[in-house]
Amino acid sequence: MKLEYILERKDFMEYLLFSAWENKKSRYIKNILKFFIISIFVYAAINAFNKENIVLSIVFGVFAVLVFTFFGKVFNSKLKKQFSEVVDFNYSKRIGEKETIEFSAENMITEDKNGIGKFKISDIEKINETQNNFFIKLLDGSSVIVSKNGIENSERFKNKFKELNIPIVKHLSRKW
Repeated sequence: MKLEYILERKDFMEYLLFSAWENKKSRYIKNILKFFIISIFVYAAINAFNKENIVLSIVFGVFAVLVFTFFGKVFNSKLKKQFSEVVDFNYSKRIGEKETIEFSAENMITEDKNGIGKFKISDIEKINETQNNFFIKLLDGSSVIVSKNGIENSERFKNKFKELNIPIVKHLSRKW
């Protein structure tokens, strides 16, 4: 099976956002940061309350509730901005360029304007499916991005990996 497709900026963005979302350490850091900021506001609110400054205590309490409520959206917005800069800097020469991926009985061969990569089928850990892309995750931790726009029949693509006993993990409802 041979696929030819063009990767767009949104494909690289989706890959980076998916990788950050899937990474346990990244989620841990996000939760610790949220807890730390809320703790500071709660501490300040309690301290102000003990000094009988009720108004300031309420203000800090409101900020703690706002951080608890909106931290995820603000954090994701900042992450998107940062990843946008990463895509512009690191992947700008690959955007809009033709990518080719070919599967043989034992190998997966990728080709783009930078060169050719050859991977054993046994080196594929799993396939992550999102709304717009497939991310072929290799055992070394790297991934190959396959845009669904370049696949005429995605069911045939998925069946190829099912035949090879490579799990396909669906993340179709995930919003970035």
